[in-house]
Amino acid sequence: MTPATIADLLTQHLPRGVSRAIDFAVGDGGLLTALRKRWPSIRVYGTDCDPDRVSRAKLLLGPAAIGLADGLTARIPSSVTQGSGRFLVVGNPPFLPTPVREIDQRLQGTAFPGVNSKHGLRRLEMSFLARALNEAKRRDGLVAMILPSAFSSGLQYARYRRAVLENYCVLKSIEIHGGGYRDTEATTFLLIVDTARKPTLDVEISRFFVRENNFEVVYRGRVLPDQRLDARYWDALELHTCDAPTLGEVGVTITRGKRSKAEGERSKQRLLHTTDLCRVGGKSIRLPEHVDAFDEEDTVVEKGDILLSRTGTRVRWEPVVVASGRAVISDHLLRIRAPHGLKEATRASFQHPHFRTWLDSVSKGVCATVVTKSELMKMPLFAL
Repeated sequence: MTPATIADLLTQHLPRGVSRAIDFAVGDGGLLTALRKRWPSIRVYGTDCDPDRVSRAKLLLGPAAIGLADGLTARIPSSVTQGSGRFLVVGNPPFLPTPVREIDQRLQGTAFPGVNSKHGLRRLEMSFLARALNEAKRRDGLVAMILPSAFSSGLQYARYRRAVLENYCVLKSIEIHGGGYRDTEATTFLLIVDTARKPTLDVEISRFFVRENNFEVVYRGRVLPDQRLDARYWDALELHTCDAPTLGEVGVTITRGKRSKAEGERSKQRLLHTTDLCRVGGKSIRLPEHVDAFDEEDTVVEKGDILLSRTGTRVRWEPVVVASGRAVISDHLLRIRAPHGLKEATRASFQHPHFRTWLDSVSKGVCATVVTKSELMKMPLFAL
């Protein structure tokens, strides 16, 4: 359910003039209650498929304002669809996997034109976002949705972010820290869209710290369709827009290991893993001179290569240079190999003071942190 502080945050950042609102996954009614507190005369309606939640929401909002129904197919009463003032769809939908169904395909196909990825079709919250956008667009309305933070930054959602930025006017993206949700570790952000306005690339990116009740704007301005919407990324704006060439532009190659540590153990092959980098005290590692038999597909590191953890929960997020020897790496490590003549500049860039800030801005994850090859290829050569 939505904590009151986050419900209040949502209402505070909406444009003026909202007179009608609907929540397709109303839960206990927290979001609609917060809207009534800001605009006492607002007409609200909410649906939910859980009878207990519907009963609790009716106690707060009145029996006529709540219906027991599937939010993806529920009909909207005319009391909410008709009238003057702005129409609003709010929501904090369930963050759940779902089988791909016809309703998901229809809703998402309309809301996100040109997106063929199945990732969103398997996520229930994406179908709720799709219905919100579709219903709001029919009435030149607003959308304010609480979504998993992965939508604002994750590579798997890149096509959906592009579709939203290209087809709707995104007003705000608010990263929520310390969400206070019960029984979940989900991190969230608030997306606010105005479907009555033409798509614009000017977005306000901010963050909200729930425990401290502290709100801060990180960036206001141009956000391109292929860029992210999270505050952490825009905190390092000057590093993403500097004039230095990127690793990809100068011909640096980045290759991940092919097999997991467990697979190596089953085949009795010793793979260099994140735990080995954690044991290294300095900035370099010495490896054995000879490597056991390995497949042609395995990723082998040698003198001059740079190693970086790709993912993990308690990894050492520092680059380590191979000083000597060779080894086969696991799929949790990345091999970074610079062309001749740029090895020193590449090594110095990974040891540059800006690298830590830049890495924090592009890495993702809650329980485990992940950095992708595609993000690393955009890293500037800070030392060049």
